[in-house]
Amino acid sequence: MEETTEAAPLPDDVVREILLRVPAVDVATLFRCAVTCKQWRAVVADLSFLRQHWPEKAPHPSSVLGFFDSPYGNQWPLFISPEKVLGARRRSLGSFLVAAAPPDILNRAVPLAARGGLLVVRLPAWRLAGDSLRLAVCDILKGTCDVLPPLQCRVSQCGCAILTREDCCSLDGQQAQTPSTGYSAFFKVLAMIVGTNDQDCNLYAFSSSQATWSEPRKCFDQVWQRDTFGLRIILRPSWATVCRGVAYWLGSYSTDHRSSPRCFTFGVNVKTGETSSTELLIPANQLSLPSFGRMLSVADGNLSLLILQKEGLQLHTWTRGDDGTWLRTRAIELKPPKQVWDPVHVSILSGEKSGALFMSDAYGFVYKTDPEKGAMQDVTEEMFHARLSFWAVPIEMDWPALFMSRLAV
Repeated sequence: MEETTEAAPLPDDVVREILLRVPAVDVATLFRCAVTCKQWRAVVADLSFLRQHWPEKAPHPSSVLGFFDSPYGNQWPLFISPEKVLGARRRSLGSFLVAAAPPDILNRAVPLAARGGLLVVRLPAWRLAGDSLRLAVCDILKGTCDVLPPLQCRVSQCGCAILTREDCCSLDGQQAQTPSTGYSAFFKVLAMIVGTNDQDCNLYAFSSSQATWSEPRKCFDQVWQRDTFGLRIILRPSWATVCRGVAYWLGSYSTDHRSSPRCFTFGVNVKTGETSSTELLIPANQLSLPSFGRMLSVADGNLSLLILQKEGLQLHTWTRGDDGTWLRTRAIELKPPKQVWDPVHVSILSGEKSGALFMSDAYGFVYKTDPEKGAMQDVTEEMFHARLSFWAVPIEMDWPALFMSRLAV
């Protein structure tokens, strides 16, 4: 009988060199390689390998930008991306969750905010009795879902900010507190709740280290309400912008019924919880120009304001300096595709880290927009195979972090 010899396994450094040759854009193939055997799994799950495969300054970024949305007719929120995420461009939120969530708790949930791989969703109102709000926090990287206790309040509109452990400990180097029993990770949620009218606006805070909601804090005192008209926090988009340890919402008001609206930021200090309202020092004649939409963003580590002007279809970027002054740092003319698009209601969706820019119009068509040249590419059918609603929430996932969590050895 002929003897058979087992082939000796390849050394780790040889396997590493082979797997580094898998194209960075072909994430699904690399993941299939990782689950081939224990040795390959250990090589791919090594953080140094992942950072070498996706260098931070490489042309192909180490993160993927997608959107969580709740299109009509779907039971669970969908993740929709221009790139295939482990083999698919559309995935149910449930496909990311490896830990058991309460049965059907996320049916018809509405995404509100995302940051650092965490997603906040609002649970359907029909699950609750009376005036109350129920939120859940899903960790896309770890695959967990934490349902928060009910918030007893009257809600006509709701906006959120989700803060990660890094947000809460990066300012002074101190470690964030550990989560209390029953929660999978440390996080904070800031909920901006509008009640019976725009001035009935309250801020609530929740920390997984304490597991209770704070008492409501009024956003506008009587002085603000007496001296202004049309005072409101703009909760579309529903998420806050986090910059340098502060979560910001955009607000607007007028000095009288005939004057043009002015803009201000409502900020919440991540560490102390202190709030501040600061008027945007931008020339009134610029803010009064007719526009399709405005949105706060972050550019090169600084708070910025994106304004899509109607005249000339220009996208203006205003950036706040260290002294609080705002300068227009960019103005580009958008070049929509030849087919007709409807810019009357535009959602401006930008990446948390990559700076990628997408726009969604009134019909839900999605356009990948070049922030330097203004060219717009319709990616609705080709890449998304779905239209986005006005409530789509952008989320950026870091490939190395996703691989580390799913291939932990």
